[in-house]
Amino acid sequence: KMSDIEESLKRITSHNGVMGVAVLDDAGKLARYSLPQEMAEKYGEQIFMLQQIARTAVRDVDPQNDLTYLRIDTKRFEILIAPFWGEVKYGVTGATKDKGYTLFVLQRKPGQS
Repeated sequence: KMSDIEESLKRITSHNGVMGVAVLDDAGKLARYSLPQEMAEKYGEQIFMLQQIARTAVRDVDPQNDLTYLRIDTKRFEILIAPFWGEVKYGVTGATKDKGYTLFVLQRKPGQS
């Protein structure tokens, strides 16, 4: 439900140190964001590519496994990435497609401004 998603994003954003949050669709486009748009686009493009590479690596090692969470620790920030994937049924034929979204949170490290 969209209101549940919005409430969750507000709750995440309210945490101390969180600069913002963004949600990418399964094509890597911004669906929602609380970061400045330019920053959300810049980080979103790179994060989407990175999570695709990480997901492929996990599945290449074990096809029954999948990436559930990725944490990047830099000198200034922590970037928390959570991809969500699932099958979505389409139309009367019931055809399915692997579809999902990626949530990422950009937060300051303690002591950083």
